[in-house]
Amino acid sequence: MERFLVACRYLTALPLPAGPEAGDLGRAAGWFPVVGLVLGLLLAAAALPVFGAAPAVVASVLIVALWAFLTGGLHLDGLADTADGLGAGFGREEALAIMRDARIGAYGVTAIALVLAAKWAALASLAPDLRWRGLILAPVLGRLGPLLLARVCPPARGEGAGHAFAQAVSRPAVAAGALVATAAAVALTGVWAAALLGLVAGLAVAFGSYLRWRLGGLTGDCLGALVEASEAGSLVALSVLGHLGRL
Repeated sequence: MERFLVACRYLTALPLPAGPEAGDLGRAAGWFPVVGLVLGLLLAAAALPVFGAAPAVVASVLIVALWAFLTGGLHLDGLADTADGLGAGFGREEALAIMRDARIGAYGVTAIALVLAAKWAALASLAPDLRWRGLILAPVLGRLGPLLLARVCPPARGEGAGHAFAQAVSRPAVAAGALVATAAAVALTGVWAAALLGLVAGLAVAFGSYLRWRLGGLTGDCLGALVEASEAGSLVALSVLGHLGRL
């Protein structure tokens, strides 16, 4: 339970006492998809009255805003820093320096806008029966991505949150997180769970390969960027499956 609370403190903006140590975060990694499940249930519960009281396009904006609020914008910040560092085409050291900069640039703003727009559009397009399933599942799959990335990609720096996390994530933690994510995906999407899990795993492997080439490894910002990309990608995939009549 202590490790679950560590994961909650880092991944959400819920009012919990004290902050996690970086090393503790890696040991709590197996709980990441469980925290995602809690977030998803909160979002699905909030969506019931919101979508009942407002048009889908308006309600989707409100739920995406709540989504960002519940996470404290942590992953969006990581996405922006990653986009700024990788997007400008500088060398490794310059990219890492830009990612440390607290200021946000054009690439970061664009990345945040695109991810939020993808979530909004996907939610607005989903049928009610598929929408609540997507809201529960996307945060779960989004928090599986960093576990996989930490196993396929070394840290880029010898210190920092990304280094501590990558060094502490164990195979049992990854297996536990994958089991939770798989169970949720199967329960909510049936046979299409394999495709959604494959999408998240593919994103993690592809991103990890790129980071090894570009930076020599991952950073804490890259973990947050992958959370956002996996969440948005999962919702878009569900929207496509719903449009094609598969779900």
